[in-house]
Amino acid sequence: MKFPSDIRLQITSRCNLNCQHCFTSSSIQSNNGELSNAEFLSLVDQIADRGTEALSITGGEPLLRKELVLRILERFDGHPAVTTLNTSGWFVNMEMAKKLKEAGLQKVQISLDSYDPKTHDRFRGMKDSHTRAIRAVEYCEKMGLETLVRTTITPYNFDSMPEILDLILTKGSQGLVVKPLIPSGRGLQMDEPLTYEQHKRAIIDLIDRIKMDSRVSQEYVHFLSPCLPFLIDSDFAVNAEKCECGERLAFITSMGDVQPCGYTHYVLGNILEMPLRSIWTESRFLKNWEENRISGKCKSCGFVQTCEGGCRTSAYETTGRLDVPDPMCWRREQH
Repeated sequence: MKFPSDIRLQITSRCNLNCQHCFTSSSIQSNNGELSNAEFLSLVDQIADRGTEALSITGGEPLLRKELVLRILERFDGHPAVTTLNTSGWFVNMEMAKKLKEAGLQKVQISLDSYDPKTHDRFRGMKDSHTRAIRAVEYCEKMGLETLVRTTITPYNFDSMPEILDLILTKGSQGLVVKPLIPSGRGLQMDEPLTYEQHKRAIIDLIDRIKMDSRVSQEYVHFLSPCLPFLIDSDFAVNAEKCECGERLAFITSMGDVQPCGYTHYVLGNILEMPLRSIWTESRFLKNWEENRISGKCKSCGFVQTCEGGCRTSAYETTGRLDVPDPMCWRREQH
Protein backbone atom coordinates (compact mmCIF):
# COMPACT_ATOMS: atom_id res chain seq x y z
CA MET A 1 0.00 0.00 0.00
CA LYS A 2 1.22 3.48 -0.89
CA PHE A 3 1.29 6.18 1.77
CA PRO A 4 -2.09 8.02 1.79
CA SER A 5 -2.11 11.35 -0.02
CA ASP A 6 -5.25 12.66 1.71
CA ILE A 7 -5.04 12.85 5.52
CA ARG A 8 -7.98 13.69 7.79
CA LEU A 9 -6.71 14.73 11.21
CA GLN A 10 -9.21 14.67 14.08
CA ILE A 11 -7.49 16.87 16.64
CA THR A 12 -10.29 16.51 19.21
CA SER A 13 -13.41 14.44 19.77
CA ARG A 14 -14.91 17.25 21.85
CA CYS A 15 -17.69 19.40 20.44
CA ASN A 16 -20.01 22.01 21.89
CA LEU A 17 -22.83 20.80 19.64
CA ASN A 18 -24.68 17.47 19.73
CA CYS A 19 -25.50 16.69 16.10
CA GLN A 20 -27.77 13.72 15.53
CA HIS A 21 -25.73 12.38 12.60
CA CYS A 22 -22.22 12.81 14.07
CA PHE A 23 -20.07 9.93 12.81
CA THR A 24 -17.63 10.33 15.72
CA SER A 25 -20.34 10.62 18.42
CA SER A 26 -18.60 13.77 19.65
CA SER A 27 -19.66 15.58 22.82
CA ILE A 28 -18.41 18.30 25.15
CA GLN A 29 -16.98 15.68 27.52
CA SER A 30 -13.22 15.91 28.00
CA ASN A 31 -11.12 13.06 26.67
CA ASN A 32 -7.93 12.64 28.67
CA GLY A 33 -6.51 10.23 26.10
CA GLU A 34 -6.18 12.81 23.33
CA LEU A 35 -2.76 13.45 21.87
CA SER A 36 -0.86 16.45 23.19
CA ASN A 37 0.05 19.39 20.99
CA ALA A 38 3.60 18.11 20.77
CA GLU A 39 2.45 14.64 19.72
CA PHE A 40 0.18 16.06 17.02
CA LEU A 41 2.91 18.34 15.69
CA SER A 42 5.32 15.40 15.52
CA LEU A 43 2.68 13.51 13.51
CA VAL A 44 2.20 16.51 11.23
CA ASP A 45 5.94 16.47 10.50
CA GLN A 46 5.64 12.81 9.45
CA ILE A 47 2.75 13.69 7.15
CA ALA A 48 4.49 16.70 5.62
CA ASP A 49 7.55 14.62 4.68
CA ARG A 50 5.53 12.05 2.70
CA GLY A 51 4.18 13.95 -0.31
CA THR A 52 0.73 14.50 1.12
CA GLU A 53 -1.61 16.30 -1.27
CA ALA A 54 -4.38 17.24 1.17
CA LEU A 55 -4.64 17.77 4.92
CA SER A 56 -8.03 18.27 6.58
CA ILE A 57 -8.28 19.35 10.22
CA THR A 58 -11.47 18.08 11.79
CA GLY A 59 -13.12 17.03 15.05
CA GLY A 60 -15.37 17.15 17.01
CA GLU A 61 -15.05 20.89 16.76
CA PRO A 62 -11.38 21.55 15.95
CA LEU A 63 -11.52 25.19 17.07
CA LEU A 64 -11.90 24.00 20.65
CA ARG A 65 -8.13 23.53 20.19
CA LYS A 66 -7.62 26.69 18.18
CA GLU A 67 -3.97 27.18 19.09
CA LEU A 68 -3.18 23.70 17.81
CA VAL A 69 -5.11 24.41 14.59
CA LEU A 70 -3.00 27.52 13.98
CA ARG A 71 0.27 25.73 14.74
CA ILE A 72 -0.55 22.89 12.33
CA LEU A 73 -1.43 25.38 9.61
CA GLU A 74 1.81 27.27 10.20
CA ARG A 75 3.75 23.99 9.82
CA PHE A 76 2.03 23.38 6.47
CA ASP A 77 2.25 26.96 5.20
CA GLY A 78 4.19 26.79 1.95
CA HIS A 79 3.68 23.03 1.63
CA PRO A 80 2.00 21.98 -1.66
CA ALA A 81 -0.79 20.16 0.20
CA VAL A 82 -4.22 21.82 0.26
CA THR A 83 -5.26 22.55 3.86
CA THR A 84 -8.92 22.43 4.89
CA LEU A 85 -10.70 23.15 8.18
CA ASN A 86 -14.01 21.39 8.85
CA THR A 87 -16.07 23.31 11.40
CA SER A 88 -19.58 24.09 12.56
CA GLY A 89 -18.65 27.77 12.37
CA TRP A 90 -19.61 28.39 16.01
CA PHE A 91 -16.21 29.84 16.98
CA VAL A 92 -15.52 31.66 13.71
CA ASN A 93 -15.70 35.45 13.94
CA MET A 94 -13.83 37.97 11.77
CA GLU A 95 -10.76 37.84 14.04
CA MET A 96 -10.58 34.04 13.88
CA ALA A 97 -11.09 34.02 10.10
CA LYS A 98 -8.19 36.49 9.81
CA LYS A 99 -5.92 34.33 12.00
CA LEU A 100 -6.74 31.23 9.97
CA LYS A 101 -5.97 33.01 6.73
CA GLU A 102 -2.69 34.41 8.06
CA ALA A 103 -1.66 30.96 9.34
CA GLY A 104 -1.99 29.56 5.81
CA LEU A 105 -5.44 27.94 5.70
CA GLN A 106 -6.68 27.60 2.13
CA LYS A 107 -10.15 26.11 2.41
CA VAL A 108 -12.91 25.94 5.01
CA GLN A 109 -15.99 23.71 5.05
CA ILE A 110 -18.82 24.92 7.27
CA SER A 111 -21.62 22.51 8.12
CA LEU A 112 -25.24 23.44 7.43
CA ASP A 113 -28.13 21.01 7.85
CA SER A 114 -31.07 23.17 6.78
CA TYR A 115 -32.04 26.50 5.29
CA ASP A 116 -34.41 26.84 8.25
CA PRO A 117 -32.73 28.04 11.49
CA LYS A 118 -35.07 26.13 13.82
CA THR A 119 -34.56 22.84 11.97
CA HIS A 120 -30.78 23.25 11.89
CA ASP A 121 -30.59 24.24 15.58
CA ARG A 122 -32.80 21.35 16.66
CA PHE A 123 -30.76 18.85 14.64
CA ARG A 124 -27.50 20.18 16.11
CA GLY A 125 -28.81 20.53 19.65
CA MET A 126 -27.82 24.18 20.03
CA LYS A 127 -29.77 27.41 19.66
CA ASP A 128 -28.23 29.97 17.29
CA SER A 129 -25.95 27.39 15.65
CA HIS A 130 -27.55 28.23 12.27
CA THR A 131 -26.93 31.97 12.72
CA ARG A 132 -23.30 31.34 13.65
CA ALA A 133 -22.75 29.00 10.70
CA ILE A 134 -24.07 31.59 8.22
CA ARG A 135 -21.98 34.35 9.79
CA ALA A 136 -18.91 32.11 9.60
CA VAL A 137 -19.49 31.66 5.86
CA GLU A 138 -19.61 35.44 5.43
CA TYR A 139 -16.52 36.08 7.58
CA CYS A 140 -14.41 33.46 5.82
CA GLU A 141 -15.48 34.64 2.37
CA LYS A 142 -14.53 38.23 3.27
CA MET A 143 -11.08 37.06 4.39
CA GLY A 144 -10.46 35.42 1.01
CA LEU A 145 -10.67 31.80 2.14
CA GLU A 146 -12.20 29.28 -0.25
CA THR A 147 -15.47 28.88 1.61
CA LEU A 148 -17.70 25.84 1.11
CA VAL A 149 -20.90 24.78 2.82
CA ARG A 150 -21.16 21.09 3.66
CA THR A 151 -24.55 19.41 3.97
CA THR A 152 -25.30 15.83 4.95
CA ILE A 153 -28.43 14.48 3.27
CA THR A 154 -30.70 13.13 6.01
CA PRO A 155 -34.39 12.17 6.39
CA TYR A 156 -34.94 15.71 7.73
CA ASN A 157 -33.55 17.72 4.81
CA PHE A 158 -33.54 15.50 1.71
CA ASP A 159 -36.45 17.43 0.21
CA SER A 160 -34.94 20.90 0.78
CA MET A 161 -31.66 20.84 -1.14
CA PRO A 162 -32.77 23.66 -3.52
CA GLU A 163 -33.63 25.90 -0.56
CA ILE A 164 -30.18 25.30 0.97
CA LEU A 165 -28.62 26.21 -2.36
CA ASP A 166 -30.69 29.40 -2.56
CA LEU A 167 -29.55 30.45 0.91
CA ILE A 168 -25.82 29.88 0.52
CA LEU A 169 -25.72 31.57 -2.89
CA THR A 170 -26.69 34.81 -1.15
CA LYS A 171 -24.01 34.42 1.55
CA GLY A 172 -20.86 34.14 -0.54
CA SER A 173 -20.28 30.40 -0.38
CA GLN A 174 -18.14 29.18 -3.27
CA GLY A 175 -19.67 25.75 -3.38
CA LEU A 176 -21.94 23.16 -1.79
CA VAL A 177 -20.49 19.85 -0.65
CA VAL A 178 -23.11 17.12 -0.23
CA LYS A 179 -22.90 13.62 1.18
CA PRO A 180 -25.69 11.24 2.21
CA LEU A 181 -25.94 10.10 5.81
CA ILE A 182 -23.60 7.18 6.48
CA PRO A 183 -24.64 4.80 9.28
CA SER A 184 -21.76 5.45 11.66
CA GLY A 185 -21.45 6.89 15.18
CA ARG A 186 -24.68 8.60 16.25
CA GLY A 187 -25.88 8.20 12.69
CA LEU A 188 -26.54 4.56 13.57
CA GLN A 189 -28.91 5.64 16.37
CA MET A 190 -31.14 8.02 14.42
CA ASP A 191 -34.84 7.20 14.65
CA GLU A 192 -35.21 7.45 10.88
CA PRO A 193 -32.39 6.12 8.71
CA LEU A 194 -31.93 7.70 5.30
CA THR A 195 -33.48 5.59 2.56
CA TYR A 196 -32.03 5.29 -0.92
CA GLU A 197 -35.31 6.75 -2.25
CA GLN A 198 -34.73 9.91 -0.18
CA HIS A 199 -31.09 10.02 -1.28
CA LYS A 200 -32.17 9.73 -4.92
CA ARG A 201 -34.76 12.50 -4.49
CA ALA A 202 -32.13 14.88 -3.10
CA ILE A 203 -29.74 14.21 -5.98
CA ILE A 204 -32.49 14.69 -8.59
CA ASP A 205 -33.50 18.01 -7.03
CA LEU A 206 -29.90 19.25 -7.02
CA ILE A 207 -29.30 18.26 -10.64
CA ASP A 208 -32.57 19.88 -11.72
CA ARG A 209 -31.59 23.10 -9.96
CA ILE A 210 -28.11 23.09 -11.53
CA LYS A 211 -29.65 22.74 -14.98
CA MET A 212 -32.28 25.44 -14.42
CA ASP A 213 -30.43 28.07 -12.35
CA SER A 214 -27.88 30.18 -14.23
CA ARG A 215 -26.22 31.11 -10.91
CA VAL A 216 -25.22 27.49 -10.27
CA SER A 217 -22.55 25.88 -12.43
CA GLN A 218 -22.13 22.13 -12.58
CA GLU A 219 -18.89 22.52 -10.62
CA TYR A 220 -20.58 24.45 -7.79
CA VAL A 221 -22.01 21.28 -6.22
CA HIS A 222 -19.46 18.71 -5.05
CA PHE A 223 -21.01 15.24 -4.79
CA LEU A 224 -18.96 13.21 -2.30
CA SER A 225 -19.10 9.41 -2.23
CA PRO A 226 -21.56 7.76 -1.94
CA CYS A 227 -23.56 10.36 -3.90
CA LEU A 228 -24.45 8.85 -7.26
CA PRO A 229 -25.41 11.75 -9.57
CA PHE A 230 -24.30 9.86 -12.69
CA LEU A 231 -27.17 7.40 -12.17
CA ILE A 232 -29.48 10.35 -12.86
CA ASP A 233 -27.45 12.05 -15.58
CA SER A 234 -24.24 10.55 -17.00
CA ASP A 235 -22.88 14.07 -17.60
CA PHE A 236 -22.42 14.35 -13.84
CA ALA A 237 -19.89 11.52 -13.67
CA VAL A 238 -17.13 14.15 -13.58
CA ASN A 239 -18.73 15.68 -10.46
CA ALA A 240 -18.79 12.44 -8.48
CA GLU A 241 -15.94 11.61 -6.15
CA LYS A 242 -14.97 7.96 -5.83
CA CYS A 243 -14.61 6.42 -2.39
CA GLU A 244 -10.99 6.84 -1.34
CA CYS A 245 -11.36 5.05 1.98
CA GLY A 246 -8.38 2.80 2.65
CA GLU A 247 -6.66 3.79 -0.61
CA ARG A 248 -5.43 7.37 -0.71
CA LEU A 249 -7.41 8.56 2.35
CA ALA A 250 -6.52 7.99 6.00
CA PHE A 251 -8.25 9.20 9.16
CA ILE A 252 -6.31 9.69 12.40
CA THR A 253 -8.30 10.06 15.60
CA SER A 254 -7.57 12.41 18.46
CA MET A 255 -6.11 9.45 20.37
CA GLY A 256 -3.74 8.52 17.55
CA ASP A 257 -5.68 5.59 16.11
CA VAL A 258 -5.35 5.20 12.34
CA GLN A 259 -8.50 4.24 10.42
CA PRO A 260 -9.26 3.76 6.69
CA CYS A 261 -11.60 6.74 7.05
CA GLY A 262 -13.57 8.52 9.77
CA TYR A 263 -16.67 6.43 9.20
CA THR A 264 -14.90 3.05 9.29
CA HIS A 265 -14.28 2.23 12.92
CA TYR A 266 -11.57 -0.31 12.26
CA VAL A 267 -8.24 0.53 13.90
CA LEU A 268 -5.16 -0.27 11.83
CA GLY A 269 -2.72 0.84 14.52
CA ASN A 270 -1.75 3.76 16.73
CA ILE A 271 0.86 6.40 15.89
CA LEU A 272 2.18 6.31 19.47
CA GLU A 273 3.22 2.70 18.87
CA MET A 274 4.29 2.72 15.20
CA PRO A 275 5.11 5.34 12.56
CA LEU A 276 2.15 6.21 10.35
CA ARG A 277 3.97 4.97 7.25
CA SER A 278 4.48 1.49 8.75
CA ILE A 279 0.89 1.25 9.99
CA TRP A 280 -0.43 2.02 6.53
CA THR A 281 1.93 0.23 4.19
CA GLU A 282 2.13 -2.99 6.25
CA SER A 283 -1.61 -3.41 6.97
CA ARG A 284 -3.03 -6.80 6.01
CA PHE A 285 -6.54 -5.40 6.35
CA LEU A 286 -5.87 -2.73 3.71
CA LYS A 287 -4.14 -5.24 1.44
CA ASN A 288 -7.20 -7.52 1.61
CA TRP A 289 -9.46 -4.53 0.97
CA GLU A 290 -7.42 -3.54 -2.06
CA GLU A 291 -7.71 -7.02 -3.54
CA ASN A 292 -11.40 -7.54 -2.70
CA ARG A 293 -12.92 -4.08 -2.98
CA ILE A 294 -15.94 -4.96 -5.13
CA SER A 295 -17.65 -8.18 -6.23
CA GLY A 296 -20.88 -9.62 -7.55
CA LYS A 297 -23.46 -7.11 -8.75
CA CYS A 298 -21.08 -4.17 -8.83
CA LYS A 299 -18.68 -5.90 -11.21
CA SER A 300 -21.43 -6.34 -13.81
CA CYS A 301 -22.72 -2.75 -13.50
CA GLY A 302 -22.03 -0.34 -16.34
CA PHE A 303 -20.98 2.33 -13.84
CA VAL A 304 -18.37 0.23 -12.04
CA GLN A 305 -15.46 2.30 -13.36
CA THR A 306 -17.19 5.49 -12.23
CA CYS A 307 -18.18 4.63 -8.68
CA GLU A 308 -16.23 1.43 -7.85
CA GLY A 309 -19.05 0.20 -5.63
CA GLY A 310 -19.83 3.47 -3.87
CA CYS A 311 -19.01 4.03 -0.20
CA ARG A 312 -17.03 1.08 1.12
CA THR A 313 -17.59 2.13 4.71
CA SER A 314 -21.36 2.22 4.28
CA ALA A 315 -21.20 -1.34 2.97
CA TYR A 316 -18.82 -2.49 5.71
CA GLU A 317 -20.60 -0.84 8.64
CA THR A 318 -23.95 -2.19 7.42
CA THR A 319 -23.02 -5.76 6.47
CA GLY A 320 -19.55 -6.44 7.88
CA ARG A 321 -18.26 -7.06 4.34
CA LEU A 322 -15.89 -4.93 2.30
CA ASP A 323 -16.99 -5.93 -1.19
CA VAL A 324 -20.80 -5.63 -1.30
CA PRO A 325 -22.76 -2.82 -3.01
CA ASP A 326 -23.28 0.49 -1.24
CA PRO A 327 -26.72 0.30 0.44
CA MET A 328 -27.44 3.84 -0.80
CA CYS A 329 -27.29 2.67 -4.44
CA TRP A 330 -30.77 2.48 -5.90
CA ARG A 331 -29.58 0.27 -8.78
CA ARG A 332 -28.52 -2.61 -6.58
CA GLU A 333 -31.97 -4.21 -6.73
CA GLN A 334 -32.00 -4.04 -10.53
CA HIS A 335 -29.17 -6.53 -11.09
